[in-house]
Amino acid sequence: MFLRIALTFFCLVITVIPQSQDNEAPGSYLRFYRTAENFYNAQTPTETSDSIAFYNYQKAISILEENKKSDSVLFDCYVKSGIISMTYERNEQSLNFFLKSILLEQNSNEIPDSLLFKPYLFAGNVHHNMLNMDSALYYYNHAENVISKYPSTTEAERIYNQQGALYYETGDYRKSIVYFEKALSIIKKQVPLNKYFVVNYENNVASALRKTGDIEQALAIYKNLLVYSINRDELLHNIGASYLQTGNYEAAISWLKQVKNKDQSLFNDLAATFILSHKNDSAFIYLNASLHLQNNLHPGQKNIEYAYTLKYLGDVLLDEKHIDEAIHKYQQAVIEADPDFKDTTVEQNPQSFYGLHQSFFLFHALTAKANAFNKKYMDQQDVSQLVNSFVTYSSALNLVKHVEQMYNSDESRLFLKKNADSMYKITVDIGLQLYEASKDTSYLVKVLKYIEEDKASVLQADLNELQLNSIDGLPKELLNQEKQLKLSVSKLNSTLSQKTDSTVNRQLLTQIRDKELQLSSVQAKLNDTTYKLKFNPPGVDIKTIQKEVIQEDEAVISYYYTGKRVLCFYITKENFGYTSEARDANLSVLILKLRNELDAQQQGDQEVVRETSVQLYNYLVRPVAKFLGKTKHLVIIPYNEINYVPFEMLIDSVNNKILLNKFATSYNYSVNFLKRYKTDRINYNVLSFAPFSKKTSDIKNYPVLAESNDEVRDLPGKTLLSEYATKETFIKLASQYPIIHLATHAIVNNEEPLASFIAFYPSTDSVFKNNLYEREVYNLDLEKNQLVILSACETGNGQMINGEGVMSLSRSFFYAGCKSVVTSLWKADDVATAFITKKMHHYLMRGLAKDEALQKAKADYLNDESIDKRF
Repeated sequence: MFLRIALTFFCLVITVIPQSQDNEAPGSYLRFYRTAENFYNAQTPTETSDSIAFYNYQKAISILEENKKSDSVLFDCYVKSGIISMTYERNEQSLNFFLKSILLEQNSNEIPDSLLFKPYLFAGNVHHNMLNMDSALYYYNHAENVISKYPSTTEAERIYNQQGALYYETGDYRKSIVYFEKALSIIKKQVPLNKYFVVNYENNVASALRKTGDIEQALAIYKNLLVYSINRDELLHNIGASYLQTGNYEAAISWLKQVKNKDQSLFNDLAATFILSHKNDSAFIYLNASLHLQNNLHPGQKNIEYAYTLKYLGDVLLDEKHIDEAIHKYQQAVIEADPDFKDTTVEQNPQSFYGLHQSFFLFHALTAKANAFNKKYMDQQDVSQLVNSFVTYSSALNLVKHVEQMYNSDESRLFLKKNADSMYKITVDIGLQLYEASKDTSYLVKVLKYIEEDKASVLQADLNELQLNSIDGLPKELLNQEKQLKLSVSKLNSTLSQKTDSTVNRQLLTQIRDKELQLSSVQAKLNDTTYKLKFNPPGVDIKTIQKEVIQEDEAVISYYYTGKRVLCFYITKENFGYTSEARDANLSVLILKLRNELDAQQQGDQEVVRETSVQLYNYLVRPVAKFLGKTKHLVIIPYNEINYVPFEMLIDSVNNKILLNKFATSYNYSVNFLKRYKTDRINYNVLSFAPFSKKTSDIKNYPVLAESNDEVRDLPGKTLLSEYATKETFIKLASQYPIIHLATHAIVNNEEPLASFIAFYPSTDSVFKNNLYEREVYNLDLEKNQLVILSACETGNGQMINGEGVMSLSRSFFYAGCKSVVTSLWKADDVATAFITKKMHHYLMRGLAKDEALQKAKADYLNDESIDKRF
């Protein structure tokens, strides 16, 4: 019924349908309604039968609206008129009919609310087609509510499949799987089983799984579907492509060769498989077959499959040492993949980008070309080729930033990051080579810019969006438009990636360009001075950092790995530069050794701790120490496992002193955060919680923290102890205080970071009502919060994501808007914790900076004669 061919609709109404008399008799609506029903339910509906049905529904509607007759018939006329209008892509008209049906049900006692499922579903579909994703989701949720109330609703699977498609198209693949599987579960319960829907819905699930990297599970689904003999070629191709992704080239070739429909996509996948198997002769056979099809099917038109063919030809030529020819093929591939780029000069690259649909291919084509230039440099030692390589890699990384700004989910951004991380490292290495050869500091600045972009980029994007929504004066309408346009671009690109018709592709590309131009216009309106300086920094500006951000006695040191070395950039008021040390496995071994000693159930071996601390100092600090001058405040920006190093306890063997004695140390995710979090003196008003301060029957699952009462006692503000320190109260009050102090237990889950939680008083039997989970912290509003003290064990620990940092509880507080967090890397004694945090509060109230207050508090603990030297 809904797969009709969309042709010109109004012409048919005018030429086929005769005009009728006005002022029909009240009962005559039945004649029009029955005629409409006959044509609507035709065995083989056509544009003519649809036009006649639509005309008669309109006549019935006119009579029923005027004479207030049967609401149930009027409701049915609205819905079916909407369906016909939707079939012919008359979106506004169809939406009007569906909304009329919804309003009629709300004002009538005659229509059961169970019938609202289809109007809600189809209204969502129309908004989906119009790229209004928020509105689509709104109506889908209402349709889902109808199903929840009436589980036997027919075609319920449609809503779940549509919601899955919406999430898939906007990059939220995990969520899409949940909805696809729900749709599938409904279909499988139906008798008789609709095998066509089973194959299509399961294929949707498998496609989403491939997007998330769960290839084995996707393969199992594809293979199980073969038994139905439906869409067999598509399934065989998907299986072969999946094996190609896993690196099982023999299996990939075996499955791909079973596909009967020989198209360019198949030839390209076979060629890729043979290239990776180092069988260039076989690859050439399939690449030539693809070129033959291109000449016959798509002459003179940009075509992504042709782009793949050109890229693979470049790979073969590069492997056979024909570097110049390879570079030209890569340039042609870039031109084919980018709708706006036409320059055949190999030294030129795209500078601006539209759309996402071919972003991953375009990224790989650019990096392949950059790699070829690098190989040419190594052969000829011509620095100009190294410059070409650096510039091309830079273009690829600019594309990454463009795509990252368009994605709307953390998962999608992290997926992108995993693909781009190695290219950041290569670009940094080449940039440093150019700096060493020319001493041109612009290369050094660009390198640091890329390094800091690579660090915590997902968190940076999240915080930009979060802070935009809280700025007084920024028009919320523009922010909503920005969000809608991003979703629209994602949807259009998803559609484009599934189309092969060149005319349709050109239309979609035009729509993408128009939407992205609208997006640029909206962002330009948002980009006033405040927005630019505070929330969309243009990148690392060394002079600005030296002049406006760091103090006279302050230094920033930022770490980064490339394949062969550990880099440490330093920025002081007067100096900017870097050190480079050979990187080997010993660094990771030392960090792991120290961490194991600090995590030990029994007291760690102090001699091992001291020895490891000396070695880590020599590795990480000694090379840069001579550039720090009179520095007293040190800002550490770690990278990967360096996140787990407590720098304050590293030991300079020359004077046998720990760094705590010399520096007030703080940590940050990226240089790009520094200015953003430079804050004035804190208004000292504290919200403090100590839920386990005394023994009660309710806390049998947690040890008593006897010192926590003393830890928060006498703090200015509001203090909640024992049964008053509940999660509900915390959520209610958290946004009202500039300082939060949580003296409690925390449980860190390194395998599933979002399952980590902070424990509050167990006022109910539900762990969800007692524990504040990491995912919940992300949704708190802590924009006005200047400091959170997490006086609980291991709150700084978590799963380490390459380049992004540690997915810890403390990170979630940053995401919620908090400016600073004091946290713990290991299990801490509550006596020591109480001593240090009380001292820190003492120094903060005296006006000391946060890092200096914590430094002095720790020094007081170490120097207190009453404390056993073992501690």
